[in-house]
Amino acid sequence: MGQGNTAERRNEWKFVITEEGWLWSVTRPDGTEAQAPRAYTTLKQAADAAMEQGYASWKFSERRSVRN
Repeated sequence: MGQGNTAERRNEWKFVITEEGWLWSVTRPDGTEAQAPRAYTTLKQAADAAMEQGYASWKFSERRSVRN
């Protein structure tokens, strides 16, 4: 991606804990949003449910390092 290009092309995922449990939400580059239909007992359950909606978490070994 070139410098000066500020258009975001990735989904922005958020996971929050509430009194009811863990919730996920996503904002897509086109501005549409989606959220968990219910609260989950654990973060893993919320992440597993989010994966059904396209969430993909990086495993430690898959993360790229950034060099300056």
